[in-house]
Amino acid sequence: MMRVLVTGANGFIGSHLVRACAARGDHVTALVRPTASTDRLGEMSSAVDLRRVDLTTSTDIQNAFDDCRPDLVFHAAARTRIPAVADLSDAADSLHENVQSLLNVLHASASCAAPPGAFVRLGTIAEYGENPVPYVETQCEKPRDSYGTSMLTGTKYLEMLQPRLPFPAVTARLSLTYGPGQTGQQLVPYLIDNLLNHRTAQIGRPEDARDLIHVDDVVRGLLLLGSDPLAAGPVVNISTGIPTKVREVALILQRLTETPAALLQFGTASGPAIDLINHPGLMKSCYDWAPKAALEEGLKTTVDWAKRHTPGVKVTGQVT
Repeated sequence: MMRVLVTGANGFIGSHLVRACAARGDHVTALVRPTASTDRLGEMSSAVDLRRVDLTTSTDIQNAFDDCRPDLVFHAAARTRIPAVADLSDAADSLHENVQSLLNVLHASASCAAPPGAFVRLGTIAEYGENPVPYVETQCEKPRDSYGTSMLTGTKYLEMLQPRLPFPAVTARLSLTYGPGQTGQQLVPYLIDNLLNHRTAQIGRPEDARDLIHVDDVVRGLLLLGSDPLAAGPVVNISTGIPTKVREVALILQRLTETPAALLQFGTASGPAIDLINHPGLMKSCYDWAPKAALEEGLKTTVDWAKRHTPGVKVTGQVT
């Protein structure tokens, strides 16, 4: 039995990771924020070692690592929504939330009596930013916002620190992940929530293209990275590599939710389309991995889940 520690365990991807690790027989320590809801974990809350820890401070983290002595760490905690503000405080907030937390977790991992055998950090497609698509791991990144920049900073710190760490570490740059249990203002849950509640869904940039990947495919990839973190190098994309226009995603979901087409209101974007597409070649060649869920099939499972559950977050506004 492997001992696994997951930070951000109550998040969308983190909760799926917890379930997957528990299902294969791992002993799972799940770290969540002190005030965080554990709704996504459901019955897993009592089946795992659940700990409330502030990752921006170090003492509680060290205690959790010393107690758990994990063989494998998944660092899934991150603040993804960091709106730009006039006083530039979003930049400082992003460093505090996404970089300091990573460094604290790395310190605890390296300092515990029995350091883990592998460390997998969840990165993001937003790190690439102003680059031609599909994005490849060797590109010089040009992130567009504080979130992408803070996540890229974490990637670079992890890569720089690797020679000093007593375990191999890798950053998985994930494409836009969707699936059952996701809520919030991301494209898929925003559209599903509005359509099922018969609210108008505003799509400001319908001609942008997105690389959408089902959470089950992401989790399979992360587990493979955990088994051999450096097989492909310090950074690996997990993606489908398939571009789909936002307009097409919206129309598929409107059909699957069996709601009126009039609920979709498409805007006209200023400037050229912004496409977010990762190239999955490295992951496929080094880990014999490929996504299994076709887009419409994956969206159907997500809609079916949403129909069975009251959404945890009600969202309004315009999605871009």
